Amino acid sequence: MRNKERPLRGSMTVEASIVLPLFIFFFVNIMTMFNIIKVQDDITAALHQTGSEMSRMAFDVRLAQGGGDAGGLDAVAGAAGIFYAKGKVKEYLGDELDYSCVSGGYDGVSFLWSRVLLGNDIIDLVADYKVHPLIPVIGFGEFKVRSRFYGHAWTGYDIANGLGADEHEEELVYVTEYGEVYHRSIDCRYLNLKVRSVDMGELRNERNSSGGKYYPCEYCGGKAGAGNVFITEHGDKYHSSVNCAGLKRKIYTIRLSEVGGRRPCSHCGY
Repeated sequence: MRNKERPLRGSMTVEASIVLPLFIFFFVNIMTMFNIIKVQDDITAALHQTGSEMSRMAFDVRLAQGGGDAGGLDAVAGAAGIFYAKGKVKEYLGDELDYSCVSGGYDGVSFLWSRVLLGNDIIDLVADYKVHPLIPVIGFGEFKVRSRFYGHAWTGYDIANGLGADEHEEELVYVTEYGEVYHRSIDCRYLNLKVRSVDMGELRNERNSSGGKYYPCEYCGGKAGAGNVFITEHGDKYHSSVNCAGLKRKIYTIRLSEVGGRRPCSHCGY
């Protein structure tokens, strides 16, 4: 009886010696991924905190200058702004990165691609760094990660000379790429298509908002057969594909003087 038990105990020992290392391997990988995600979230949060603070600083500097030119915001602009941002990120994170999965700790974080108020009111904070497993794992090496804050500085605008100051400033209207009319409202029903699907066999009974019938789309209507097609309430074409260019609306904002031969929209063109 004892001789029969020995092979069984030996096989369990062999299985345990195989399974345990595999369990530890997968456990370490999972913990490493959680650590990398946490570090990335912390850096992103620090960037957003710093970027928001710099946006407010830009407004305060302009206000102190009496609403002057945004180009005078040297306190948070250019290279000085990048060095300031890097210091603030380190202040928010403390020594956390030096004991994390970030290669090189805090010194391994590069702000080289950051841009702060360079010819515009944009604050673009870019942090590039590499991460690695806390415990070396075969097949899991170092790789690059990027965190980013992209925002507009709160510089405002000069009411005396800015938007809405000139009573005779030319009106802006909305047009589509191939449309023959211009619109005064971005919410016009002709700009916001409501697409619905109908059976091809029932299409002959359908009418648009003007009471007209639907005809094949010049782009995809010829491909329509049995099954469903797509129509809009205010159009007069049916489409075999919901991704047809005839169902897309690329809306452009132009000056009223640039409408050319386009006529005003019957709904919002007045």
